[in-house]
Amino acid sequence: MKNILPTQRIAKTIAESGICSRRQAENLISLGKVSVNGQKVDTPAFFVNINDQIIIDGKIIKKASKAQLFILHKPKGMIVSSNDPQGRKTIYDIIPNNIKQLLYIGRLDFNTEGLLLLTNNGKLKRFFELPINKIERTYKVKIYGNINNIDNTKLEKGIIIDNIKYGPIIIDILETKGKNSWITVKLTEGKNREIRKVMSYFHLHINDLIRIKFGPFILDNLKRGEILQIEEKKLSLFIKNKGIF
Repeated sequence: MKNILPTQRIAKTIAESGICSRRQAENLISLGKVSVNGQKVDTPAFFVNINDQIIIDGKIIKKASKAQLFILHKPKGMIVSSNDPQGRKTIYDIIPNNIKQLLYIGRLDFNTEGLLLLTNNGKLKRFFELPINKIERTYKVKIYGNINNIDNTKLEKGIIIDNIKYGPIIIDILETKGKNSWITVKLTEGKNREIRKVMSYFHLHINDLIRIKFGPFILDNLKRGEILQIEEKKLSLFIKNKGIF
């Protein structure tokens, strides 16, 4: 009886190898830079198995290695991207050469600092980023204005701003001095500039925005620009509990 090996789409396999995201893999395929077993591939719907040899720009991609996860304390004034057309500094300018192939999970905007997850595994990246998985993010935020403007009941039910529906948001006040306050903001979607738009809706100005937690992983005392690898045991437990692999 013939042994049939399991297959999956080539873009997914490339992403899981950790060299780029699935979308980037699809772009490489459309540019004609990907071949399988010596034949050029022209569609991301092409299926491969574990024995197929995939080559991108003349380089053989390695099979997916054991999943790794890192925390980077992203400083302000830095782009979460592999390059920037405006020439601004990116996170890859401070990531060590031996782990520059890591993929970032989600984004933090130019003026936001804090916890940014990095991984070598496309499937793990996708799990964190899919809204349906409702992975909680926690931010510490310094705001200026009347703290009483915030309507927690409305936020916890989900709010609509400029025709965009946001999921439940939980806010706790840490400290208030005059019109300056420190709060924590918990959410599970992380839409583009979500916290800034919500605070603006309540006529509050953000002075500092720091992500301090993503899922069970915390920024803790990691200094700006520093990178910490998550212990293999802790990551394996998270992957197992969530049924990711």
